[in-house]
Amino acid sequence: MKKYEKILIAVFGGCTVLSLSLLMLGKGLGYLDNLEEALPYYLMFGGVFGVIGVLVSWRLRKRREAGKAPISALYKVSFWLSFLPLAVLLIVGIAGAVGGSGFDWSVLWGTLVLYGILLGCILIPIFPFMLFWQVLYVAMSAKYKKLSP
Repeated sequence: MKKYEKILIAVFGGCTVLSLSLLMLGKGLGYLDNLEEALPYYLMFGGVFGVIGVLVSWRLRKRREAGKAPISALYKVSFWLSFLPLAVLLIVGIAGAVGGSGFDWSVLWGTLVLYGILLGCILIPIFPFMLFWQVLYVAMSAKYKKLSP
């Protein structure tokens, strides 16, 4: 690992630790329009995404230096699997539109529970990570395609 990568990991890790400590000290859930209250969340996401980006870049460079293809088959599979949450959301939306199961009183609570669990607990928290992974894959594959003879 190069010196600048170690420094970047230390900075991004420090941002993550700082944000977690601010959240643990009772800063609570902040509104996104108030920078002072939302800063721990911005720091945490920036720190986590930064560490992931540096580690992926390091791993791909290490594979290339070892004579292997930088973009492995497992990395390609993870890229295609990152579209799975969006596909699930699209399928549920289409099924709801075709089936006509609106918010009538007979299915109100079942629909609220289904969409509450599906969206609030499973899909929405992982969307930023999936989008980041897709952007990172496209950027790294373009970089290594350009470098290969």
